[in-house]
Amino acid sequence: MNKVKKLSMLGFMGLIFTGSVSAQQDGLPLGSFTVFPTLGLSYGHSDNILYTNSDIDEISSNYTIFSPGIRLETEGEKTDFMAQYDYNRTSFDSNSKYDVEMHHLSASLGHNPSNRSRVSLTGEYFNGSDRVGTANQQGGLIDLGLDPDEWHSVGLVAKGHYGGVGAKGSIDLEVGGINRRYDNNREFTATRDRDTRYFGVTYGHQVTAKTNYLVQVKHSDIDYDIATLDNTETRVMFGAEWSATGKTSARALVGYLEKNFDDPIHEDFSGLALEVGATYNIKTYSTLDMTLTRETDETNGNGSYVVRNSADMGWTHFWKDRFSTTANIGISDEDYKEHPRDDRTKYYGVSAKYQFSDWLMSGLGFKHYDRNSSVNDFSYEDNSWLLTLELSK
Repeated sequence: MNKVKKLSMLGFMGLIFTGSVSAQQDGLPLGSFTVFPTLGLSYGHSDNILYTNSDIDEISSNYTIFSPGIRLETEGEKTDFMAQYDYNRTSFDSNSKYDVEMHHLSASLGHNPSNRSRVSLTGEYFNGSDRVGTANQQGGLIDLGLDPDEWHSVGLVAKGHYGGVGAKGSIDLEVGGINRRYDNNREFTATRDRDTRYFGVTYGHQVTAKTNYLVQVKHSDIDYDIATLDNTETRVMFGAEWSATGKTSARALVGYLEKNFDDPIHEDFSGLALEVGATYNIKTYSTLDMTLTRETDETNGNGSYVVRNSADMGWTHFWKDRFSTTANIGISDEDYKEHPRDDRTKYYGVSAKYQFSDWLMSGLGFKHYDRNSSVNDFSYEDNSWLLTLELSK
């Protein structure tokens, strides 16, 4: 690989390693619009790029990521518009067969009919591929030597909000749909094609200046083209969100979740659902973040669905205005229902970021993953590092 290609790097993996901190962008004026271009460049190394069990020959490789993007915005007195395109390509030195890419196009239109209400419509299109060792290609399927699974999806969501500043009550509505289709390896991916339609409503009631009580209902209808996994998912959640003098902000929802299948051969689910997120500002330059979740997810090929419990914690500290470090640790348990597979995953990571200027950032990060599965084929360990460079205007 030549030096030019080795300098082609960054994208979503760079953000995972170095955190989601970016420079304040001024953009470039274009008539009534503002254009925000970005360019990500990264170079990294993984000692197990296919996430295989140690009993199988692991492949280590250097890799590069190239991720340009552009965003177009305009904002009027009551109406705003945004359009964005992002591209991400990961190239492996060991074998170009494992290279993956992703195109992402989105646009949204928002309107504020009054100072108490807002409506918006957002559309998204994805076209790309999944890294071998993830999604559908895990465990024994890796041995088949297939190309990365390619897929595309189209999504549309409408949102509405009512409740002005200082109002005791507010209501948020959301309705949308996602169509996802795989384009190759159809012998193994055809059963993953599906349509998802959903709606949700959240009511917030202010009890103090810094505390809101929340009631939330969400319903999803998931229809598969071929697989007998058509199901509906309903969750009813109760909780609160609060902020304490700039030190702590948190949002916690706990409730009941049901997942019911149309075909009686599959096991339904009912039980606890949990969504917790909290931020604690130790100092103005030092922040702790924590999340807890309990949810269900669609299967990637094993069993009929997944019950996931996860916990994550991160600490970001600004040693200087332009220099910061981030440390992360997390655990998760994924139980594949109607299948013996049960995965327990632990990870930790550290990264450092330096903001050279408003338009140039660099970072270096390391992460360790350890997945221990009841089905040995799905267990793996991986150590990876990533050097990043991001330019933005």
